[in-house]
Amino acid sequence: MFAVPDLLLLLLYPSSLSPFDQAQLPFEKVTLYQYDVCPFCNKVKAMLDFHGVPYDVVEVNPLTKSEIKFSKEWTKVPIVKVDGDQLNNSSDIMRELERRIPSARAMKASDKRASWGSDPSSTPAEKESRWLAWVDDRFVHVVTPNIYRTWGEAFKSFDYITERGNFNWFERQSVRLSGAVSMYVIAHNVLKKRHGIEDEREELYKDLRAWCSEAVGPNQPFCGGSKPNLADLAVFGVMRAVKTFETFEDAVREVPEAGEWYKRMAKEVGAASRTDGVAN
Repeated sequence: MFAVPDLLLLLLYPSSLSPFDQAQLPFEKVTLYQYDVCPFCNKVKAMLDFHGVPYDVVEVNPLTKSEIKFSKEWTKVPIVKVDGDQLNNSSDIMRELERRIPSARAMKASDKRASWGSDPSSTPAEKESRWLAWVDDRFVHVVTPNIYRTWGEAFKSFDYITERGNFNWFERQSVRLSGAVSMYVIAHNVLKKRHGIEDEREELYKDLRAWCSEAVGPNQPFCGGSKPNLADLAVFGVMRAVKTFETFEDAVREVPEAGEWYKRMAKEVGAASRTDGVAN
């Protein structure tokens, strides 16, 4: 049985999504504090873009983190501020945005009445939660060593710092050098050992095949069925973060079904809704 607000949402936002008029949102301002290529930050951007929510972006200096000094207990990105409320941790942010954004609430209400023929052993919510946890616990940590597989790829991943953010020349060069070196070392000496990764490319291909066969399945376009769910948005965000890297080119060549799913997701998510007009 639906509550009256859920029924109204289903009537107002029945199937398709389009960018909101600001007056339709129950909040006035959304600000995302991020690193541009951070997979966790890109999860949140994918959700905001999908629902057409305008948001300001603040690029954080990875060395000083001066832009998030206001956050005393949480010092990682992404951080999202919705009006005066601070939200931390990418999956928690997505869940809270789902509660606050009208079209997201409407989709959640629709899920409650959906049958889950492709996976009768679980409800839509259980399947979504399981794969969303997989993104955080597994997939991100497989993608990261791929981004920093070689020194060249590591430095390329920090090219964004030369264009984004209000940093001076010295700060940009310092971040690019120290960031590339530190992330190369972390990827090879920490993440690969911690997650039992020997060949990072092969692990990425294996995980993408699992995502396409087990999460999405052969008979539906998305993990969420006819429309993307939070797990779809999370995987898409992580992949979109590396779309200009060799990692992405190799992945969609070796796992073409992942490339087709990505194209469907890109069409659903649409253009970036960030207020600075920059594409994600």
